[in-house]
Amino acid sequence: MVFFVEVSVIIPTLNEEISIANVLSRIPRAVWEHGEVIVADSSTDRTPIIARRFGAKVIRVPRRGKGYAMRIGAQYATMDKLIFMDGDGQDPPEYIPLIVKALDHFDVVLCARHPGHPAGDFIQRLISYVSMNLMRIFFSRTYFYTRGDPLPGFRGIHRDIWEKMNLHSDNFLIETEMNIKIVKLGLRILEIPIPIIPRIGGAARSRFLRRIDQLFKIIITALRGIKNPTQKEARFYFMEKALGSYIPPKMSRPIENK
Repeated sequence: MVFFVEVSVIIPTLNEEISIANVLSRIPRAVWEHGEVIVADSSTDRTPIIARRFGAKVIRVPRRGKGYAMRIGAQYATMDKLIFMDGDGQDPPEYIPLIVKALDHFDVVLCARHPGHPAGDFIQRLISYVSMNLMRIFFSRTYFYTRGDPLPGFRGIHRDIWEKMNLHSDNFLIETEMNIKIVKLGLRILEIPIPIIPRIGGAARSRFLRRIDQLFKIIITALRGIKNPTQKEARFYFMEKALGSYIPPKMSRPIENK
């Protein structure tokens, strides 16, 4: 099946030279031919150099912050469909065509890591089972429902809805703010389960794991954002099985640049 993937893929990056080649090399050719790949970068390493070699549009972000980079990247996007994904190798680019097709019927598409997905790293699936379920239960109290990770960085959205959200978060709270706006706007949401893939470079490179205070900020932000049920009601849909046979390639090192 041929997909004409007219989409802007936006990747906020901060020192991802170890993983960015792996991520960009796996983005389907149809995206490069019919859409665009934007790397919103605030790195001090070779990340922007590698991204340019792959043909990505690199936007230099003047200050750090994931939310800020996402908003800058969206300003430069030219397509009506936007897909945000991380550059650390945990979001499988092979799902991009599926997200684009799903956006024909939904307002927002979440690619949520799910411990029950048949592919992915078993040990991390086991570790994530408890922590992910706790966060999922918490977000359900704010009327945001998922069966997997409630804060995926891998998500698709229509440009007009993105602009209507009028997001302000400059940092890791951007996904929490988006979830709040999803509920308030009463959007149609599809959740697609994806495998839990080890971060390239190891879990030790994850700043979130070393900052327990970020978890409390997420909880406080969500509770402040939704105090009462909205008059509108977000509608959540779940894809029980998405590319269940897909097994992400296990690579000991990123693909070398030519």
